Amino acid sequence: MSILFISAGRIMIDQRIKVIVDTDVDIDDWMAILYLLKHPRVHVLGITTTGVGAAHLTPGTVNAKNLVMLSAYPETPVAKGTSAPLRYSNQFPNSIRYGIDTLFGLTLPANPHPIDPRSAVQFLKETLEASPDPVTVLAIGGLTNLGTLFTAHPEVKAKVAHIVVMGGSIALPGNVYDVDNNYINKVAEWNIFLDVLGAKLVFSSGVPITLVPLDASQYVRLDKTFYNRFSRRRTSRAADFIHDALTADISFVMSNNFYFWDPLAAAVVTTPELVRSTGTVVSPQSMSLDVIQELDEENDTSGQLVRSADGPKIGVAMWADAEAFYAEFIRTVNLPDQG
Repeated sequence: MSILFISAGRIMIDQRIKVIVDTDVDIDDWMAILYLLKHPRVHVLGITTTGVGAAHLTPGTVNAKNLVMLSAYPETPVAKGTSAPLRYSNQFPNSIRYGIDTLFGLTLPANPHPIDPRSAVQFLKETLEASPDPVTVLAIGGLTNLGTLFTAHPEVKAKVAHIVVMGGSIALPGNVYDVDNNYINKVAEWNIFLDVLGAKLVFSSGVPITLVPLDASQYVRLDKTFYNRFSRRRTSRAADFIHDALTADISFVMSNNFYFWDPLAAAVVTTPELVRSTGTVVSPQSMSLDVIQELDEENDTSGQLVRSADGPKIGVAMWADAEAFYAEFIRTVNLPDQG
């Protein structure tokens, strides 16, 4: 079923992909959100935030609310989630969180629309229930909000068409220790590590999932070559802001450790053919995966994804078409603002 609306005096059918973005509002999240807001085949029903990740909850939520001003949809609702994961208390180092909270010193237009008064979980529940069409969820942060939703309101699972999750690592080392060596965990990826129980609950929900792990995002590096290419192709407010953010974080761009983690997952929502299980197999590979829950302070593997005969089946992208992604991302974020 699709929504009817009137445009230029004609009754039209809204066939856009209905999407909710659940985000920790990191720099790559900014790019992913703007990509979806600018995409002509996407209708972003709302954004839910989590303080379990790169941004603290309050500044991250305000930044998300103001970010939508760089699109034709400033009224897009933004709802505030939680600052506490369902298990443990893992978090990004404050040295990173400060820059994300403050937008690296950049400013966004102030959005006159208030933050949605509902909690993220209540917003998710009511928005899913109200949608006449199944909704795709892009999960690009710790999975606390969704894990809580599916536990408290399992009936809404039927309204979720698909979840695209950026998270985890299958055949590569994790990235937790590389970012913060106060953690000894060398096998987990941050979005799963931040709430291992939330991830387990989402994976076992029965909702169709495409996982975009580090294995796929390693093919789409965000480096000086891309930065220079993008600098020459800026024709929208969204593209200008992305360029300014990358300029402010240029040391990360130059490090060769920056990848299009969340924007690649966002592009999978609209263009699933960008990722595959390998370079020759067309669709993501189905894997039965479990999430290690136990935190061992001497040998921490919590958040590691392991193959398990009893684990839920997840579609896993292991490869990405870098050139096709770069072209799609640049084209989309530079589109004119048209509602």
